[in-house]
Amino acid sequence: MRTLTTLLLTATIALAQPADTLRGPDINQQELESIGTTDMSGNFIPVEGRPELAAFMLVCDDPDERTLARELATARVFDLAEILVDEIDTVRAITDAIANNNTTLARTLGAQLRLRHDPDMQRDPLRPQLEDMLSEPQRQRLERILDDYWRRWVSANTPEDQRNMQGLPRSEAVYKQIENQLNTQLYQQDIARAYEYSLRRYHDAMQAMYEAIEPTDDQRAWIRNRVIEHIKQTRLQPTLEQREALLLEIYHHLDEDRQTKLFAYMARAAILRN
Repeated sequence: MRTLTTLLLTATIALAQPADTLRGPDINQQELESIGTTDMSGNFIPVEGRPELAAFMLVCDDPDERTLARELATARVFDLAEILVDEIDTVRAITDAIANNNTTLARTLGAQLRLRHDPDMQRDPLRPQLEDMLSEPQRQRLERILDDYWRRWVSANTPEDQRNMQGLPRSEAVYKQIENQLNTQLYQQDIARAYEYSLRRYHDAMQAMYEAIEPTDDQRAWIRNRVIEHIKQTRLQPTLEQREALLLEIYHHLDEDRQTKLFAYMARAAILRN
């Protein structure tokens, strides 16, 4: 009887304890707020797109401001597309270097292009505009999330011989070097997105034309230079008349055999559109 009473008393005391005692130790919210993931092998996987946008989406829960943030990211692509138009001769030089397997020259030209338009090499270019939509506590959270993300990303990309005993970059100089490399990599990805949006369609159109009319090397070079001039003049917004004028110029520049091939190519394209 005494044993039964003891068990009932113990059970009553246990049931009377606050529910919080059953949930385990508290986890700091800051430890939960992070971007980037780790795979089963322990490899760090960075976010897609701009880290500051991913961090903003974690901090901000206002639907309108989240939409505005996405629009800011899209606007950055448009701005970079404008730079590509302004720098189209540099773009041509980079693509030529890549075609000739001269990656060193391509990287050098790309670095020079960035320094002309982003001399400070901003790590988080969208951050100032994003922070304008946040309260001070939210800004602090955004800063912490971004700094944590970059620390983990830098550490994951630091070579073994440049790490300290804790597996981190052995010095501030090493950290900054790796961070700059990753920053440049991100910028190149942004430029690639801008290229896809702006100049890729011209590249694909020229390649399709080349395959159809089989121009000589001189004709190919002339067509390419003329298209580049067209892009400079129209800034990616050509009128129908300007497009027609370009095709007519190309047509008259070709010999008779290739004029016939171009006419057939344009006829097929027109039929496929209808």
